[in-house]
Amino acid sequence: MYTTSQVAEQLQLTNKKVLLFSKKGDLKLEKSNNGYLFTDEQIEQIKEIYEESIQVVESKQMETDNIDMIRELTQKLIKLEEKVETKANEVVSVQILEHRCEIEDLKKVIGTLENQVDQLNEQVTLLKADLEDQKKILTFKPKKRFAILSIFGV
Repeated sequence: MYTTSQVAEQLQLTNKKVLLFSKKGDLKLEKSNNGYLFTDEQIEQIKEIYEESIQVVESKQMETDNIDMIRELTQKLIKLEEKVETKANEVVSVQILEHRCEIEDLKKVIGTLENQVDQLNEQVTLLKADLEDQKKILTFKPKKRFAILSIFGV
């Protein structure tokens, strides 16, 4: 049989913790003049209860660490999404500006083509007028009697 102090020294715990873990395990302890007495079997039970409590504390700490890590990763993800959205907006803006430049260039080309079409229409109109004049000249036939008189000089 071991005293509370001996058990505490053996398990590297305080006397209060040895008594606390013995209460948690509902151990039936013998009482002596100097305190409580523990059997080897009870010491093993206290050791197991202590190790379980350490595991619970460690798992709670791991949960807290995991929650903190998840929060941190979530914040990083939000920042990355914001950066991606900003980049996407910048790319779209650049593309819009490029399209505007292309549209302006196309408008200039269309204006030049319209001018050329107008000039060609004017040339066609002039050529048609010349052709009509030439047709009139070709279709004019003097009458025969005037032709005979002009031969004889009358």
